[in-house]
Amino acid sequence: MPSPRPARDRALQPEITERLLIATAEDGVRLSGLLMRPTKGDSSDLLAIWIHTRQLSFAEPEYIEIGRRTAQAGVPFLTINTRGHGFGSWSRGGEEPVLGGSAWEVFTDCVYDLDAWLDEARQHGFRRVVLCGHGFGGAKALHYQAQSGRREVAGLALASSASAIRPKMSNDDLDLARSMRAEGRGRDLMPWGTGGDSLKSTVSADWYLDRAQMFKELYGHGSLPPALARVSCPVFAWFGSRETRRDRDIHGFLELVRGTATRAASLETRVLKGVDFFYTGGETQVADALVDAAHALGARRNAA
Repeated sequence: MPSPRPARDRALQPEITERLLIATAEDGVRLSGLLMRPTKGDSSDLLAIWIHTRQLSFAEPEYIEIGRRTAQAGVPFLTINTRGHGFGSWSRGGEEPVLGGSAWEVFTDCVYDLDAWLDEARQHGFRRVVLCGHGFGGAKALHYQAQSGRREVAGLALASSASAIRPKMSNDDLDLARSMRAEGRGRDLMPWGTGGDSLKSTVSADWYLDRAQMFKELYGHGSLPPALARVSCPVFAWFGSRETRRDRDIHGFLELVRGTATRAASLETRVLKGVDFFYTGGETQVADALVDAAHALGARRNAA
């Protein structure tokens, strides 16, 4: 039996409200999210938007707990779906359903998704956001801001996001993926284990081949610098200490972030002691890091 979570001290923390939201992207795709905000003293125009990693969705238990703890500390929190949620999903709302999920999504469609969520945030009174991407969600947040330069984005938080700074998959199966596409089987799945992520999953042949463009936009190509070198807003990055393994040097990742984010207005990095990639049991530390980021953005704005 897992250990029970410690009870939150409601005498010291404001109550919160939770509201299910639906955002509609430019192409008609509808996406779900959950907004959590304090019921008292909620005068902040800054919203933390949490973007899920591969395979997961907005409603993961850890995400909800992080959101509640963040909102209880006075920072409104919105956990969202992109069309890449889950392993495979059909997103409805356009002329026809869009096949997505981590195995079939088109990475650059995250721009449509995040545009929709920033517009939705504005409808709820939030003029500024900090985009917090967990894992592959960090790559989406980074790509989005590098491409769009939205002024509402007050900061970026890269939460355990190695994908934001270096590719995770090898090119060992390029010939197989090319042959599958040539045979009209681009949507078929590659051999299990091709996914290059913590869950040892897979992706479609089309997704595997389309990585080339994604890598150029994220990690730079020719005269195009990496996305992390193109953003000018403050950047916050962290990893959990329990994420370290032979192929995942978190201190090396953070050093790479520090060396690449050359245009960022400010940069803060940290290691969360005792925390793993999925944040199970480490929700308080993650929420604290996010609240600290929000407070730093507030202090920066007041000093401007």
